[in-house]
Amino acid sequence: MNISAVVKDLAASQSSFYMIKEFNKFLNNPDISAGAFYQRASIPVTPPCFGVKICAHLSSYKGVLIPTTLELANMCLNFKINTDIYLYLWDMEWLDTPLHFGPAMEIMRNKNINILARSESHADCIESFCNKRPIGIVDNWDIDTILNIVN
Repeated sequence: MNISAVVKDLAASQSSFYMIKEFNKFLNNPDISAGAFYQRASIPVTPPCFGVKICAHLSSYKGVLIPTTLELANMCLNFKINTDIYLYLWDMEWLDTPLHFGPAMEIMRNKNINILARSESHADCIESFCNKRPIGIVDNWDIDTILNIVN
């Protein structure tokens, strides 16, 4: 199984730290190939023990993708690749960044997007915003929870 995060960068942030920490657990698992695609080059908050590529390489990817923003989810949809997309909304970007409601709803309500929330309160906020309940709660990129959801 291929599973990859799609992130803005791997720089110092709580989300990057937990994502790298959890994906590094796949190091000795021959059944799962973890990876990450980034939009902006940066020095990782902690060393990743998995493949890290720029988003331009998404066009040839096959597997599970976990974008972390609406912009990145839209990019994954636009590549028209055969992947399962799980939008992990670590932050609810519409609370601090102006968004166009229509395009945001097109992404979040897309039938090819499965939404993951960080907590139950985030799930409630996401449902209030787009009228689509997240399919799962994933605390701090917990890889066991992610694998249970994507399998």
